[in-house]
Amino acid sequence: MSADRITYCLERVSSYRDFERLCSGLLAGTDYPGIDPLGGTGDGGRDAIIRSDSNGRKIVFAYTVRGDWKTKLKSDCSRVREQAHNPDSFVFVCTEALNAAEKDGAHELVQRDFGWNLDLFDLERLRVLLVGPQRHLLAQHPSIFTPPFFPQAGGESLAESRDTLVIDHVDSDHALATWLSRRLTLAGFRVWCRGTAPLAGENQDDSVRKLIELRASQYIPVLSQASMADELLLERCALAAGKETLVLLCKAADIETSKLPSRLRTSTPADFSRSWNTGLEQIVARLGGLGIQPDIMHDQGRAIALNDYMPTRVTVAKEEPVFANIFALSLPETMLIYDLHSALSTAKLDELRTRWAFVELNAYRLVAFTPPPENAIPSVKTIRTPEFLWTDNPERDGKRTEDVAKELVRRSLTVVCVQKGLAWCSDRNLYYFPEREDGVWTQRIRHVDGRDTRVNLTGKRTKSWGERASPFLYQLSPKFQPQLDVDGSWNVVVNVYVRPTDLNGKVYELKELGRRRKIVTKSWWNKDWLPRLLGVVQALEAEPGLIRYGEGRRAVTMSTAPLKWMCPVGLDVHALAGMVDMSEELAENRTREDEDDGSGDSDGTP
Repeated sequence: MSADRITYCLERVSSYRDFERLCSGLLAGTDYPGIDPLGGTGDGGRDAIIRSDSNGRKIVFAYTVRGDWKTKLKSDCSRVREQAHNPDSFVFVCTEALNAAEKDGAHELVQRDFGWNLDLFDLERLRVLLVGPQRHLLAQHPSIFTPPFFPQAGGESLAESRDTLVIDHVDSDHALATWLSRRLTLAGFRVWCRGTAPLAGENQDDSVRKLIELRASQYIPVLSQASMADELLLERCALAAGKETLVLLCKAADIETSKLPSRLRTSTPADFSRSWNTGLEQIVARLGGLGIQPDIMHDQGRAIALNDYMPTRVTVAKEEPVFANIFALSLPETMLIYDLHSALSTAKLDELRTRWAFVELNAYRLVAFTPPPENAIPSVKTIRTPEFLWTDNPERDGKRTEDVAKELVRRSLTVVCVQKGLAWCSDRNLYYFPEREDGVWTQRIRHVDGRDTRVNLTGKRTKSWGERASPFLYQLSPKFQPQLDVDGSWNVVVNVYVRPTDLNGKVYELKELGRRRKIVTKSWWNKDWLPRLLGVVQALEAEPGLIRYGEGRRAVTMSTAPLKWMCPVGLDVHALAGMVDMSEELAENRTREDEDDGSGDSDGTP
């Protein structure tokens, strides 16, 4: 754990959106007061921009929490250049601690490859700003600077930042206090109200006192006959009165001013006793006279609130095909029955399953869609092999024929895997695509849009970097789940499993298995999984568009074209592009945290 609490929190950012806001707010308080935050989606590689500063420069900003900061720097610069944003300077913020050589290399890279000046903010530079001139930002970003490192009271951080209107009241004045809080919030002010704050388990008097000491830009007590009888509220008024111009009184009814602390008796309160709107106008005017301005403009505040509450619109009004990892299946009408005059050994059964798909009804009876290889089983001699219409017989020898059919399909596809050269993994009990003699298994595929392209079914990745770099291999594996649909049709759900191994082919175990799988798949989204799914099934084809086990009317056949539906609305790829960027940032951060804390998912589902 880092000895510095600011450093520790920055190293473990969990809210990437709030990190963007922190960066923009921090930079606005340094040399970039005209910064225009973009973020969100469709930003073209930019998290913020300055279109023209006082020197006429165009500046682009990019932020990251990824450990491979240099790769992200190159990627963001390349994307900015591809989008023809043409900045004069590029400002890059990361949460890694960089040494002098790394900083010099980054400046040289951006100048040499892109012709821009680089202003680089690393972890230590951020920390120095946050303990100095920008320390007020610690309180404004509680999702980053979290308890217990930065304690809270009433849901607000106790890091010093005098930026909040603190509204205090007794229970009987709850309606007025909460109304005033909402109206001031709508006007763009940062407001804390005792009546709406999360105070469960806290001493309310202590919490309000701490907020007066550390967060209040104005202390606004609501005065009424009931509050004037509350000794604790009057004590808090006296505490706040010790700070010049901190108290802004609100009068909900006629009161005896003699009960107020001596410093406040001559103060003129905002009068809510006749009209709440009149009292609100008086408060806003007083705040303006003190130079306390809203954090945001009125209309902008509404827009930001709506943007935070409403999801980004990512759909367009046009039809679009939707593909599933489900493939149509055709089964024979009958099942063949084979009675044995002697039971098969376990070793014989295992060997036979690599050549023939069958199910044991019992030790002396097998059932299959197709005949076995010649002389493969010690079957009882018959003139004709018995068979039955399995769809008309819900049960056979105590087993549901639907379940038997599903098992026969799985075993049929397993035999196809063996025939196509897949290797068996006894550790994970599945067949996988091994590397070929000439290296990576690269599969030619027909994409859903008709393109002919290629996809790798095996590959190599590296965990960590530098001295901790640990290269490893991965192989893809198909997992088949036959099912009977509600309309009576049969299909197969195909999942793609990622099997990571060390360079000697040994499968990783437990948490390490999950960590390595995350490294391989962290940047794979739907557009990446689909070609790999197509590659896995098309590698098993007997002919274009079809996987077949058996011949003629006894063949089990599976289409290699995924089931497709037409959706009445489509996805806005430009809006989604920025979401993918943000998801990659979060995925990278989660992977780094897993490496640090030893967590990992060993489940086999992508």
